[in-house]
Amino acid sequence: MAVRSTMGGADDAQSEAADGQPAQACDARGDPRELDEVEATVRRIRAMIAAGEYAPGERLGSERALAEGLGIPRSALRRALDRMEQGHEISRKIGRTGGITVADGRLERNVNTLESLPVFARRQGFAVVSHVLSATVAMASDADRRMLRLDDMFPRMERHGAGGGARGTSVYSIVRLRTVNDNPLSVELTHLPTDVFPGFLLHDLSEPFYEIFRSRYGVVADSAQETIEAVSADERLSRWLQLPEGETLIRIRRVACDADGMPCERAEEYYPAFKIRFTMRHSGYVRLSATRES
Repeated sequence: MAVRSTMGGADDAQSEAADGQPAQACDARGDPRELDEVEATVRRIRAMIAAGEYAPGERLGSERALAEGLGIPRSALRRALDRMEQGHEISRKIGRTGGITVADGRLERNVNTLESLPVFARRQGFAVVSHVLSATVAMASDADRRMLRLDDMFPRMERHGAGGGARGTSVYSIVRLRTVNDNPLSVELTHLPTDVFPGFLLHDLSEPFYEIFRSRYGVVADSAQETIEAVSADERLSRWLQLPEGETLIRIRRVACDADGMPCERAEEYYPAFKIRFTMRHSGYVRLSATRES
């Protein structure tokens, strides 16, 4: 879902210069009456959301049902929804479970997917820009060796056809800041095994890493184990995210694996708690214990 831009600017100035009168705001078709209709429809939808006490994430319905309920053409409804989507008041999703849902400006992240942040944010109308704060080669820590299974590197390197040398002793340590409209959204700290991704720091690190894995190294991130918890911002994170020290953050710890089940990424992401919401679709139940019931 791309971000839609409003019309105006130079065209409005030309209109004002042409007739000597202040230019009226207008939509893409140039009819001020249509702009009035859009504004009226936006007000009606806002009133409907308020009257129904809809919570963020709740579904208002399909375009067809909403247009029929409001007694307006779907073309008029779409223009109003465009306006509201630009302001992150609503979001539109396609598919069987799609429709129009209420939003409040927070980014929604589905915990059942491995999509990278820029990809799922784009569908919600957010243009995410990645800024590389640091990118170095570091000695692998005990946690790196354990979580990335670096001691199992030799058979993996044979499979990838890598050359000799000491294996499993170093990682790439990369820190990226993600922004929306120049405002900090999240910080990501990533460790990657250097043996799996030789020359990784030579690529454009502002691009999604999973796409670089796939296109440059033939590695597909197939699954991930994640933990999500609330933490307090330390001095370093508060500086990067431009927040007071001690602000509540959501931390996501992730180990991603390739199709063979071998770890290819160890990462931590930090989001201000007021900027993100997590969603999940449950099916059945999770067995919490492997102990056989007597």
